[in-house]
This record gives sequence, structure tokens and C-alpha cells, in this order.
Amino acid sequence: MKETPVQEKKAAPQKQQQPIQPKGTKDVVSFEDIIVPEAFLKTRPNPVKTEEVIEFVKRTGHLDKPLTIEKESKILKDGYRRYIVAKTMKMDNVPVVYDYQK
Repeated sequence: MKETPVQEKKAAPQKQQQPIQPKGTKDVVSFEDIIVPEAFLKTRPNPVKTEEVIEFVKRTGHLDKPLTIEKESKILKDGYRRYIVAKTMKMDNVPVVYDYQK
């Protein structure tokens, strides 16, 4: 009995440029492009919660949720704790969603 050769399926090339981003991410922007308003800079995020987010990033390689920024100006609207974590973890790019409100 002759066996017909079976073609091996080649695995799809693995993309390793970006880690998996959190659900809801609309874009990935350079950390350096984000502008933090003075009001955020005057506050201190809860250190315990901040440490929890740092541990999440260490485990998964990405933030738990995207930052919210204005699309045109790249001003941070929400996610200052995650911004601090991204800075602490020396992330080059961060996941974002856009706030279109004026």
C-alpha cells in the first residue's frame, strides 16, 4: 500500500512587534507625544492601585486599559495612573482611545 505524502501546514509567521493591547484600544501612540494637563500633575494616584497595574504590566506586557486622549492635541483626558505606570515601566508606545469632545 502506497501512502500519499501529506503536505505539512506551515505556521503563520509570528508578529512580535506589539504585545496584545487591552480591549477597546483604538490606536497606539508614542508615550512622548502625550501631553499631561497641570491638574493631573498636581495629583498623586493611589500607590497600592498603581503597584497593582505595574504587576499587571509585568505579567502581561501591556496596560490593563488604554489611556484616553484628545485625538488632535494628544492631551491626556483619563488614565493618569496608567500613564504613570507606562512611564515607570519605560514603555515607548501606549494604547489609547480618543475623546472627541471639545
